[in-house]
Amino acid sequence: MKKPNIQNKFPHYQSPNNDEVSGNIKSLKKTKTVLEFILWIILIVWIYIFAGAANIFAQFNPKDVNNLSFFVESLELDTSQHIAHCETNFCLDHPNTEGAIITEQYCDVTSSCSEGCVRRWLDQSDYVPSGGFNPPEYTSGRNFGQDDSEKPCYISNCINGNPCIRGGGPYNSFTQDKYLEIQIPDFIYLTGEFSIFLLAKPIDQQVTGDWSYFGQSNSFLRHNVSSNNLQLRVPGNLVRTISADNSVNLDQWQIIEIHRNSSDLVTLFIDGIDSTRNSNITLPGTFQIGYLLSNFKTTGQFNQTGMYGDVAAFLVYDKKTTETETDNIRNYLDINYLSGTLNTSTNSLFEKLEVVPNVSNNQIRIINSNNNDINKILIYDQIGRLIQKIKVTDTGLETVIDVSNLKSGSYHLIIIDQNLEQIKRRFIKH
Repeated sequence: MKKPNIQNKFPHYQSPNNDEVSGNIKSLKKTKTVLEFILWIILIVWIYIFAGAANIFAQFNPKDVNNLSFFVESLELDTSQHIAHCETNFCLDHPNTEGAIITEQYCDVTSSCSEGCVRRWLDQSDYVPSGGFNPPEYTSGRNFGQDDSEKPCYISNCINGNPCIRGGGPYNSFTQDKYLEIQIPDFIYLTGEFSIFLLAKPIDQQVTGDWSYFGQSNSFLRHNVSSNNLQLRVPGNLVRTISADNSVNLDQWQIIEIHRNSSDLVTLFIDGIDSTRNSNITLPGTFQIGYLLSNFKTTGQFNQTGMYGDVAAFLVYDKKTTETETDNIRNYLDINYLSGTLNTSTNSLFEKLEVVPNVSNNQIRIINSNNNDINKILIYDQIGRLIQKIKVTDTGLETVIDVSNLKSGSYHLIIIDQNLEQIKRRFIKH
């Protein structure tokens, strides 16, 4: 059959030559390559933005610091593994309280702990337990918890949406303190340098007796009620007052730090501010830790009871953490528990500078009780972009910033004084 001639049927049709076809194909391939390159750039940028916005301290965890001896935090409390709820006679009379499963652990939830009691608390250190009860979910860390009937309470919404544990109580109505203990073979013995961080909210007990935050029998951090200060005892030494009077804020969350260097010199910080009573407190010897919310079983020694209040994190290092490590730990606790309200600057000019977000009317108030000369205020988002810049001309006792233009999220507030010194605070707009 004779092949039809397309030129006869479509007289205006021109067959493309090979050069034209080749050129078109090359052009299409080039366009495809450029588009793929652009898409990859967009994808990488988005990954970077989301990773940065998720958590600016996502790369750091207190477990990253060497010489970690002990680390418990309320974010790691698992209600299915660590929290007891049972209050029946079956639980009370269980033949093996220590070995019973969580649902069979006794907890007096009706009278004091409506959400359950803390039976165990996971220690995230690399310590290998040398004895005692070792639950199957523990692969490392010290055995830490409470198998007696009066366990500390579990509070699910305690510190900015996170849980905590609550110890103590009005002691005229409790026959036994609510405390947690490390199993005896795994007690902590700090013979040289150390750094201890406690995120806690001590509650005014309305009693005259002093109480202990942590320790072991005659080794403890104690709260002196009459002067509202902190006292430390290392065996072989007298009890020493290590903080200034009225240095602890009752009914408020705060980070309490104790550091001892290689010369046995002790310093104390509260919310990142040096609150040491004087510069020559030396306490050599072995500091021992076996209990939290107490220094011993029940009443304890040295005329003190257990702490009445809340705890969200407790860290112990058998070295003095470096300045950078200390700042990172403070920032970790600040961002994960305190919603970025902690002032981690040691700049004395700003010790009394308060930043008070007021989300209801889209304002942030800066209360300047020291009447510092503020030069300007900068607001950055989580990934470091400058969002707002305010030049301050009136340096009175209070400066009000309008943040109605900010979207919901976390921001960093940089306050700069006339000498270009600065303080950084983090706040969240909901």
